[in-house]
Parts: sequence; C-alpha cells; structure tokens
Amino acid sequence: MPGKLSRNLKVAAWILFGFLTACYVYLAFFSLLGRVYQGVADVYDVFTFFRFTAIGLLVGGIVAAVDVLFLSRLTRNLTFLVTLLVGTLSYMALTLLALLLFVCGEELLLFRDTGVFSLEGRLRIFFSGEFFILLLYLPFAGVVINFFRLVVQRVGEKNFWNAVSGRYRFPHEEERVFMFLDMRGSTSIAEEIGHEKYHNLLYDVFNDIAGPVATFKGEVYQYVGDSVVVSWNMQAGTRQMNCVNCYFGILESIGRKNGYYRRRYGFVPQFWAGLHAGKVTAGEVGDEKLEIVFHGDTVNTAARIQDECDELGEEILLSEELLFLFPVRLLKNYKTRFKGTTTLKGRVSLISLYTIDKLT
Repeated sequence: MPGKLSRNLKVAAWILFGFLTACYVYLAFFSLLGRVYQGVADVYDVFTFFRFTAIGLLVGGIVAAVDVLFLSRLTRNLTFLVTLLVGTLSYMALTLLALLLFVCGEELLLFRDTGVFSLEGRLRIFFSGEFFILLLYLPFAGVVINFFRLVVQRVGEKNFWNAVSGRYRFPHEEERVFMFLDMRGSTSIAEEIGHEKYHNLLYDVFNDIAGPVATFKGEVYQYVGDSVVVSWNMQAGTRQMNCVNCYFGILESIGRKNGYYRRRYGFVPQFWAGLHAGKVTAGEVGDEKLEIVFHGDTVNTAARIQDECDELGEEILLSEELLFLFPVRLLKNYKTRFKGTTTLKGRVSLISLYTIDKLT
C-alpha cells in the first residue's frame, strides 16, 4: 500500500541519516584526537570520508531493513522505554555484524589476488584496537537514533520539524483545510463490545487511517475519542483534491480489511466526514506540554458540518467554500449533490452544504 510504503521509507531514511551522522561524528572525533595528540593533519582526507560514508550506508541500510521488516513489528506493543532498550541492543548487534562484513569484504577485495588475505587475521584485528571503543560508542549512537525515531513517530514528522524550526512559536494566520472524521454508532458499539475491545478497535482503525492520510499529504491534527481531525495546508488539500481523496482512501483501506473487522469485532467500521476550509490562527499553547493548535471559525464549522451528516443522511459533507476551491477539471470525476443551505449550531451565518462521491 502506498501509505504504508511511504511511512516505511521515511523510517528507513531517518535510520540511514542517523547512522551516516554517527559515522561522521566518529570520524570527526578521532580526526580531532589525531590533530591534538599526534599532530596528524591529514587524518580527515577524502578517501577516509568516502570510506566512512560507505560504512554508514551499509550499516544504516541493513539496520533500516531489519527495523522496518521485523523489529518495528516485534516492538509494536511495547512501552517507549522497552522499545528504546530493545532497539538500541538490536542496533548494536546489527552494526557490529555489518562492520564485520564490511572490513572482511574490504580486505578480501584489496588482497584477493595477492594471496595474503587471512580471515582469521582480519577477525583478530577487528576484535582488537577500536572494537572496545565501538562498544562504548554504539550504545550512545543507538540510543540517540532510536530516541529521535520514536519521538518523531509519536508526535508526527511535520509536528517535530515545526517544533524544531519554531514555526508556531508566535501565533500567525494560515489558510487550511480540515476534515472531521467520526465513526458511526460509536456509543452503542462501545457498550456492546466493552471498553477494552473498543480500544483495540480504535487502535486498528487509526492505524489503517494513517496510510491514506500520509498518501494524500494530510496531517493528523487531533484524536478526539473515536474521531480524527485531519488537516492540510490550503494548496496541498485542494489542488489535487487530496482532502476528498483521503476520505475515499480511508474507506478503501478499511474495506480491504472488512473480513478482519468482521471476525474480530463483528462489523466493519463506517464513518461520517465533514470538510471545510478557511483561515485559522495557528500557534503553540501550554507550558509543561506544548501543543500546536488551530483556532477559528473554520475549525468549528468543519466539526459542525460533520454533525450534520447524521441529520442529512450522508456519509460525507463539505462546504460550498471548499467545493469552489477544487479544480474544475478534477471535479468532472466526481458527482456532487447540493444538500441545502442551513445555519449550523453556534453559527449565525448560513452555509451551503454538498455531498460528493466518485463516478464509477
């Protein structure tokens, strides 16, 4: 699936970047020691730089592949600290194995035709010298790489970079698209299956939603009970109709697993969605726990539109303001129906609502 593939590639890129950085830090540290204590000025030469780059790519590639394919699945239900510990130990073991393969392969290529290559001798060299330094350095590097990966995974890549860059340190105005997605009949479902099984249901649903959200360039703004609020900047949400396509992508993602949901929970989740676009004020709030929030009529209106789905008997509703932002050439692939003009709860001005569906 494109969404899952995209997430896996991002995780792999983070790990690869982390190991490349760790290799460069290691090289820079020993280059500095060489200059200070031995007066060596050319330790950090071009050949050494490319050699360490190759090491970083090999080690990072192996670790990333194992992490994405196996390790992340094994640690999926573990706590943050346990996941950090298991990941760090696994990274250490994989790094040492990759380094051993690299140095043996390097030695074999260099001395293959001379007859002087000795695997036993190369192993003896590998397990002496810098080996014990690596045993001290690798836990530190593994903890740092894993910690940042887990933090990014929990807060979201865009939220992480927004926090690092300070983009929302001071409130400012933005134009954004919001989709409020709510699971239908959630109250009766929770009562029927029990709170523990209901939590597992939401866990599965939110995981299946994550793929289409990433594919269509959205950001999960909030999880509110059994609801998800997804947001886009105006261009990303409207130019290719990503906000609407995300909704249909979610339906397809859940539909592909309808057998699983029926077996485990006795039904397939269905949703109501309300979409609206406009200006909001964006900024950070909170002291001990900083959070990026969007305030304004646009957010409230999107939530009220989603509430109207039940009243109007539609699964998806969007405002006329948002509909008119979509390219006409793309709208030809959809069927829209006018559902009337109404006054939403807590709102004075009238708003025109539409439903939309893909043409078969």
